[in-house]
Amino acid sequence: MAKENFYTAVDIGTNKVCAILARVGSEGELKILGTGIAPSQGVQKGRIESINEVKAAVAASLEEAQRYVGREVVTGVYATISGTHISCLNTKDELRGFEDLDGVTSQQLHHLIQSSFPHVDATQEVLHVIPIGYEVDGLAGVRNPTGLHATNVQLESHVVLGDATTIKNTVKAIEGGKVAVNSLVLQSLASAEATLTGDEREMGVVLVDIGAGTCDVSIYRDGQPWYSTVLPVGGSQLSRDLAVALRVPYHIAEEIKVKWGHVMPELIRADEEVVIPGAQGQPKRVVKRRGLCEPLHQRMIEMLKLIMLRVSQAGLRQLPTGGLVITGGSAEMAGLKQLVESNLGGRVRIAYPDGIVGLPSQLRKPAFSAGVGALLWGIKHQGEKRTYQNGEKTLWGYKSLARRFGRSKERVTR
Repeated sequence: MAKENFYTAVDIGTNKVCAILARVGSEGELKILGTGIAPSQGVQKGRIESINEVKAAVAASLEEAQRYVGREVVTGVYATISGTHISCLNTKDELRGFEDLDGVTSQQLHHLIQSSFPHVDATQEVLHVIPIGYEVDGLAGVRNPTGLHATNVQLESHVVLGDATTIKNTVKAIEGGKVAVNSLVLQSLASAEATLTGDEREMGVVLVDIGAGTCDVSIYRDGQPWYSTVLPVGGSQLSRDLAVALRVPYHIAEEIKVKWGHVMPELIRADEEVVIPGAQGQPKRVVKRRGLCEPLHQRMIEMLKLIMLRVSQAGLRQLPTGGLVITGGSAEMAGLKQLVESNLGGRVRIAYPDGIVGLPSQLRKPAFSAGVGALLWGIKHQGEKRTYQNGEKTLWGYKSLARRFGRSKERVTR
């Protein structure tokens, strides 16, 4: 197996760092060669607070993933990124003066996409520029104008921005494991790669990845991402609420949440009881399970309100036809689907990586959606690598391209 056939994804979360190593088989199937999971101690809500701890976690996860194929197999990775520093805008770019008698060429479209990079100050970096759709000589809704005769082509793109310092720290932490960063992938877009169906993307859907520290949201319309945002709440907030309510340490509250937690207390028998372990010299106690779950219910209701507020800010009055697709480690909370259906209505699906030939069963869980999705993103975009060196990325030369073609730009903020 040649080195260039290997693909590696690293999902850096608040509670864990997951590395997945794979290659693509002769029939197009995914062959997982190794996975590695290490506790994450230096990340809070997507931001790195202790770079040495994150370096160690990334290195440990990569070492475990390479256990059966030998060290130094991994040279570059596709890594997820999240955090409230993420923002988005939609841009419109137009190129005029096409002179090719045979129509618009793929090279010209490539130049148009490159020219869609917005001008940002030193505090921000561009993570993604994703084409949404083209307008050719006033005809909207064109998906691929290659080969069409035109005098001008307008492109609408979804642009994802991030805080420059946070991005550099993320790259530096990964490079500490002696690997390069091929590309950073927004967590919600990575999860979408592993979970959304083609029909959901076309109908319009809200993808929500509920991790430990953040809740990542992406809205898809007409097959493409249209809005992206990150909320500063996640599954760890539920555990903290439970720890306060039960007066127990966080790690005990986390265990109780996983074992006995339910976000629809009314679905639990009124007489069901749970034994709370003793901690810090206190004896064990017996409490009603319904009462135990009430803080979880209240916090999840608050999270749903925040999600719908962002959906409203994106310009939607209600959930799109495809409904709400929920993934991430906290998507496995008991009663979540019923809670969303009873409060928001519409179509609701708890999602995990599925329909991927060759994917082992242990990765078919909501907690691995972002990691698997980043792997698929890397395979899909392998020819579009962004080069990072010492935390600095090399951008395409969109300014010179703009001068070459006559270009106008409009920002469409959501």
